[in-house]
Amino acid sequence: MPLADVRDGTLPDLPFPDDSFDCAVANFVIGQVGDPLATLAELRRVVRPGGRIAVTSWPYPLTPLHELWEEILDAADVPRPASAQVGPTTVRNAAGLIAAFTAAGLARAACDTIEWRHRVDVEQWWAGPANGVATIGHIVTSQRPEKIIELKQQYLRLSARYRTTDGMLALPTSALLATAAVTP
Repeated sequence: MPLADVRDGTLPDLPFPDDSFDCAVANFVIGQVGDPLATLAELRRVVRPGGRIAVTSWPYPLTPLHELWEEILDAADVPRPASAQVGPTTVRNAAGLIAAFTAAGLARAACDTIEWRHRVDVEQWWAGPANGVATIGHIVTSQRPEKIIELKQQYLRLSARYRTTDGMLALPTSALLATAAVTP
């Protein structure tokens, strides 16, 4: 018997009936949607009374892990498209997340900040943006070839301060983890 029945869905409109699940998790989504309250309401809709909802969000102001990419773009004089602007900052801090959960009708909202050092190989960390992953990847891959080379050079230069003795990067970062209960 499986430990959990896990289903994927795309917010803001989940393809599940009301009260379908004991819990719902939205990992690094809430800061990317146009209407965070509607998204939380949709999560609430599919979770049974007594169930739990958990979301993670990158905090704002940016962590060193994310700020590094901003520094790289600045050093290479690469403008950000309007679509690359930070999502709703109201859900990128603990007080804002708790307020959003409460406004969505959820109970016992709480938010913790989880901090760690993201250890990653230098080339592996560059490979994501170089292959179009995430917003930074869309920005990188939309550049002319000579600008991509310059971005990589700036990346190597600016990331050097995070290199460890074994040649890996150790990027300080954090995330917000907010939870709440669905009540009848």
